[in-house]
Amino acid sequence: MSWIMCLLRERLHAVRTSRQDPAHGTIVLVRVLLLFESAMYSALTPVLPHYAHVLSASKPAVGVLAGAYPAGIIPGSLIGAWIATRGGVRRTCLIGLLLFAVSIAGFGLATNIVTLDALRFLQGAGCGFIWGGGLTWVIAVAPRERRGAMLGSVIGAAIFGTLLGPIVGTLAVAVGTGPVFAVVGAISVGLAVWTARRPEPARQTRDAETSSPVRTLLGSSQIRLGSWLILLEAATIGATSALLPLRLAHFGASSAVVGLVFLVASLISMTVAGPIGKTVDRRGATAPLCVGLMLTAILLAALPLPHSAALLAIVSIIALGGPLTAYTIPSLTVITDAAERLGVPLAVATMMLNLAWAIGEVVGAPAAANASQATTDAVPLLALSAIMVLTLRPVLKVRLIPAHHHHGVDAHAGGDQPWAVADGSLATDQLPAATR
Repeated sequence: MSWIMCLLRERLHAVRTSRQDPAHGTIVLVRVLLLFESAMYSALTPVLPHYAHVLSASKPAVGVLAGAYPAGIIPGSLIGAWIATRGGVRRTCLIGLLLFAVSIAGFGLATNIVTLDALRFLQGAGCGFIWGGGLTWVIAVAPRERRGAMLGSVIGAAIFGTLLGPIVGTLAVAVGTGPVFAVVGAISVGLAVWTARRPEPARQTRDAETSSPVRTLLGSSQIRLGSWLILLEAATIGATSALLPLRLAHFGASSAVVGLVFLVASLISMTVAGPIGKTVDRRGATAPLCVGLMLTAILLAALPLPHSAALLAIVSIIALGGPLTAYTIPSLTVITDAAERLGVPLAVATMMLNLAWAIGEVVGAPAAANASQATTDAVPLLALSAIMVLTLRPVLKVRLIPAHHHHGVDAHAGGDQPWAVADGSLATDQLPAATR
């Protein structure tokens, strides 16, 4: 009994310490913002058949409506980064939330497909603002030795939001899109008020800050690798979201079973996000990246093999649950840490993240669906698996090695040397916490 009380006291102390952290309030806010945005993204899934029926929309028209959101993320990310570097991350989040409030309320009242497309596009632009401002805010306030864990916590909240979204969409179909989405718009306004009450993080100015941040980012092998990994994950999620429901249904799975597969996978992903972030903080990004890529590649290649709904459901849950998350958070830290070392504003780095995700999501689903229709499901799934295996090579190429192995990078005397990657840039995310 005494050890239980001791454990409870330690846990209570940890919670109190966390709440005393100046960054705690900001992290909680950003968790809620990303949860809200993700819920609005996934809320459309049960509403699409409703609009197809009520508006007599064709399948291509419904596809355009589904793709309008990720398409809007692209300009939203670009404009959001520009505003964040000049007006601050709080203002960027505020604009995104107010844009969401107007567009989501109008979405519930729209009566033609073109208007719905335009409003959904604006919601995607608001997503670019919220994610760009929110992630930059977290990176700015998070202690470097805990950045992976904090990123993991906000990503976990976003994953949880995708689970709540279909509930909102189902309620909108049952009660009415107008009143439900009007309430959602009011919630967005409330979140904007909460955001306005949080202090803007201090600007991180550096003497070595680059005058052409985008060109500098594109010239970094780490930035290119991290962006490619994010794009690859988004494309994989888009492809599996398009193929797996139909494949499960082909083997006799009901709609409820299909929904349960994605629900359980999301719950697993949400659960492992925090521990993976802590692993990145303690041991660096390389091992989680390699493990995540290799396991995902193997499981994607295994998805065409099961010929029963039960076995396919199990493989799908494992494939989508943990391994994908295992290389998402390391990819985020690779990009943000490299951007800091290069003197690039964090808002520009998060813009790269958003753009990579949006492009992957826009391309992944239609490319996989078209390839599957022309051949079989195995072709796009095996192609993604092969791409992940090939991606292991650049991941290992930018492996951590002692800095004195590279010309122009001075090694410190003693055992705590700075570490470098293959392009010679300092990989300070891999330094022990005591030496940062």
